[in-house]
Amino acid sequence: MQFRPDELELYYDAESMMRQRYAELEDLNQAIAEAAPISSMARNNIEELMDISWIFHENGLEGVVLTFPEIKAVVDNKIVSDVSLLPTYEDIKNQKYCLDLLREKAQQKRFNVSINLLKDLHGRLVGDPELAGSYRRDIPIHRTYFHEIEQPAKIHSSLGEVLDYINGKKPKDLHPVEFAANVHHRFLRVYPFSKYSGFLGRLLAIHVLMRYNFMSVIIHASDRQAYYEALRGPENEFRVFFTNTMREGLENSLKHLTGSEQLPKKNRRRAS
Repeated sequence: MQFRPDELELYYDAESMMRQRYAELEDLNQAIAEAAPISSMARNNIEELMDISWIFHENGLEGVVLTFPEIKAVVDNKIVSDVSLLPTYEDIKNQKYCLDLLREKAQQKRFNVSINLLKDLHGRLVGDPELAGSYRRDIPIHRTYFHEIEQPAKIHSSLGEVLDYINGKKPKDLHPVEFAANVHHRFLRVYPFSKYSGFLGRLLAIHVLMRYNFMSVIIHASDRQAYYEALRGPENEFRVFFTNTMREGLENSLKHLTGSEQLPKKNRRRAS
């Protein structure tokens, strides 16, 4: 790719700005690690709150409204007495299972994300083994997501390319946050399944972040429209949305842990 001098200057300015943002995310992530209580019980409580928040906003992005008690009951493995809540309970339980599984796999050094694993996760989410991993056969006209997606005939090969990217050796100059954003954007461009593609794409991004000891990113339901618009754009523009969302989440987590509105000193220096 060749650039004119003015285009080259803009390109490097944008890249320099993104590198600064990644460094700020590293500072925030480190500050959270240092501020987090030492006891395993406290860490589990923080993880539980993150999971509840993630499940709440995940469903909100897909237009499903859940309540805190509904999600908390699943996380705490409580028995649901109201029969009418059982379908919702099972949905949340399956989502929590997928999150826990990929969190566990992120700790394994030689783990690869395979198509079979995605199909198993998809089957768990749809609640029907016969539909597990069934690729979509059309391009829906009316759907929540309105970015361009792969033609059905090319789904299998394109999905394989995304998984090769996830499992391949990461270039030294590719930051983990950039890597996670790219994975999410590329998976959603394939959009392999009629249902739960968005959920799985965001889950894969979290899996990548956890590989490199970053906290998970939570895309708030209130940012739903901005998120859909970001997916329509190219990879580099989506990374801007992704990093901004991640920064907001890390800042809120740090405030929760420390009770302070101040950012880490390194971040304040970069922001000045």
